[in-house]
Amino acid sequence: MGLGWVVFGALIFTLMGLAVMYLWNWLIPDLFGGSAITFIQAIGLILLAKLLTGFGGWGGRYGGWKKGHHYNNYWKQRWEAKLSSMTPEEKEKFKSMYYHRCGWSREVSTEEKANTGN
Repeated sequence: MGLGWVVFGALIFTLMGLAVMYLWNWLIPDLFGGSAITFIQAIGLILLAKLLTGFGGWGGRYGGWKKGHHYNNYWKQRWEAKLSSMTPEEKEKFKSMYYHRCGWSREVSTEEKANTGN
């Protein structure tokens, strides 16, 4: 059973390397004038990407999409705590400053206009 998983893992890793190599060689030289890469270089790119993302997991039980869930909840709770201690005027000023700083356009709904008296 264990040997089957090793073979399966090696097969998946090989397919990932081939996919990266073929996609790179198909896109990068034509789009950006870069050079083609070998299979070993493609494997190196995969490993480099994992290093730069902090070993976020390969998508298994303890990695992948759910790993950032607690981190996102932490920031959501901090945001809500900050807003809950503000008056409505302070909230509006803070949100406007935040949206302006991020370069987002913020449409103010008629309900928000009614609540702020504008």
